[in-house]
Amino acid sequence: MTVTVEIPSAIEVRRTKRLTHEDYSRVEKSLFDYVPEADFNSYEKKVALVIDRHPEVLWWYRNKVGAENFYVQGFKKGRIYPDFVTQNGRDEKPIARVVVIESKGQHLEGNRDTTYKKKIADRFEEVGRKVSWQELGEGFDKQQFRFQVIDEGVFENWRDKLGEILGGTVLTT
Repeated sequence: MTVTVEIPSAIEVRRTKRLTHEDYSRVEKSLFDYVPEADFNSYEKKVALVIDRHPEVLWWYRNKVGAENFYVQGFKKGRIYPDFVTQNGRDEKPIARVVVIESKGQHLEGNRDTTYKKKIADRFEEVGRKVSWQELGEGFDKQQFRFQVIDEGVFENWRDKLGEILGGTVLTT
């Protein structure tokens, strides 16, 4: 399993509507000032807005597909480009965590891609708890790594599951 930990220095922004919460407030914890709404399907948008309002999240960004972006190499040829990368917790005890999230809409429940990504996420999380961030990426020593698939079709309340993963109560969007 190969892990690449590199935060992009910039993102390309097209003139599109900015991602906002239902009350029209802007997202606050994104690493980037401008988050285009067009970059999300409806479920991904819901997940992003829950992440943005979660009290334990320090920052997040919408990962993109492409060689220069964060990916996980599983046992199949193609790379996995998870939807979100977040930093949560604090730089004190408990240890800050980097949480990588792949969101899967209800219509994808049980398909091969979802099943494969869940297997890789389980293995990746196991390795992430054992390997220090010094070995995975400079500047991430003393941190834990998690990779979770948030499958809308499996969890009765995916918001609760996401809150559990991020380490606290999930605020509504």
